[in-house]
Amino acid sequence: MDSPASRSAADDLALIRRMMNAGRQKAAFDGAHLMIWGAVLMVSYIAQYLQVYGYVPGGSLAIWLPAFAVGWSSSFLYGRNACAHEAETNIAVTAYNGAWLAVGITMVLHFGAAVASSVFNPKAITVLACGVIASAFYVISLVTELRALRAVAAGWWLILIFATVQKTYDAEMLLVLAGASALLILLPGQMMRRLAHDKAAES
Repeated sequence: MDSPASRSAADDLALIRRMMNAGRQKAAFDGAHLMIWGAVLMVSYIAQYLQVYGYVPGGSLAIWLPAFAVGWSSSFLYGRNACAHEAETNIAVTAYNGAWLAVGITMVLHFGAAVASSVFNPKAITVLACGVIASAFYVISLVTELRALRAVAAGWWLILIFATVQKTYDAEMLLVLAGASALLILLPGQMMRRLAHDKAAES
């Protein structure tokens, strides 16, 4: 007969498994958040590239302030709507949400401080962005057990290396980042969204 201690350990293990399973399902559903930011970043990088060559008027703030506003507000509205239909909160969900919140806070703080102090460095912000996005995808790959997201994280780390070793940082890097936003944020978001629909159909 099992002792109370062993039953308690078994119960705890079962609880953790249920929490992780719920977290994976919720994280897959949240692929829409990645689709939002992937599209916003892709359009913004293309707009900035066109701006460099005089096809779009104004400065960088005219592009990135609206981009941040659209991305944050859309994510907030989507997140609030998702929470209204999903009351369960667990460690896996918290890790997923926290990873992306940390990315957003880091990038906004760096961007704001760089602009306010007039020391904005495109190469520095690119390297930082690639690093934090790669780290977030790696954390999500552990939480959701989606191995494909580790390849996505590796892609961002490769872009980090590429950007770091560039001696001349020109406008063409903006096209690289636009493509990365499509392939390494928007596309994984679509994949996670599709997985969520498949799980919903099975249940």
